[in-house]
Amino acid sequence: MLANILYTRPTIEQALSALDKSRLKLPVLNPRALFDDFESQPVTLVELSQGPWSSPVADTVMLAKFAMCAKPKRVLEVGSYRGFTTKMLARHTAEDARIVAFDRDPRHGEAYRGTAWEAKIERRVGDMCEEAFVQDMPGSYDLIFLDADHSYDAVKRDTEILLPLIAKDGLFIWHDYANWGRFSRKNGVPEYLHECSRNIPIANVNGSWLAVYSPAWASTDGIELFNRACNSDADKAGTDPWTIEVVRG
Repeated sequence: MLANILYTRPTIEQALSALDKSRLKLPVLNPRALFDDFESQPVTLVELSQGPWSSPVADTVMLAKFAMCAKPKRVLEVGSYRGFTTKMLARHTAEDARIVAFDRDPRHGEAYRGTAWEAKIERRVGDMCEEAFVQDMPGSYDLIFLDADHSYDAVKRDTEILLPLIAKDGLFIWHDYANWGRFSRKNGVPEYLHECSRNIPIANVNGSWLAVYSPAWASTDGIELFNRACNSDADKAGTDPWTIEVVRG
């Protein structure tokens, strides 16, 4: 009986979430409208991520394509866990790019430790606070990927610490903008990002659990690009499965 009760807990959470169709309110961004070469960028998938906290394959592939198109020189990943996403970022950035992988658990990074990609990665261990990034200058990262504690208070704290570190033309990407964990309060990413979107342009990346923001979108040209990317006709092709071009995540 106890086993049955424990088994039904996630099912109940999922069922309750499914009833709330209005939770995800951000505009949906088509990355092909941001980068002409988005589709043509080849992603090499050598291994599948392991562990329950690892990012889904579709999201890591999407993130790798963003990295290939944006060509960041400095990348920060917060919430590195076993390091499979870190390794994907290392594989799909330039040889001279440098990646900082941050996690509070000292065991993090097993996926890339001892491999050829480890030389590109600076591994840091610590708790999330402003003091943990005092060595990083404002605007010093071209790409920031936040995938740590997803509770509302934690993602708010982490975002406020990290936003000043993103370059003016950089990309800040959150993971788990998704309809799970509302009733257990384990995922407050949607609620926090909805609040943030009142002040800065944020969008859900088509076909993924990623949400993205760039300081460059604050300019007149930038917001026009953002609006075009969020209003792509390709993503409004109707209900015919042969014509819909929304990415299957």
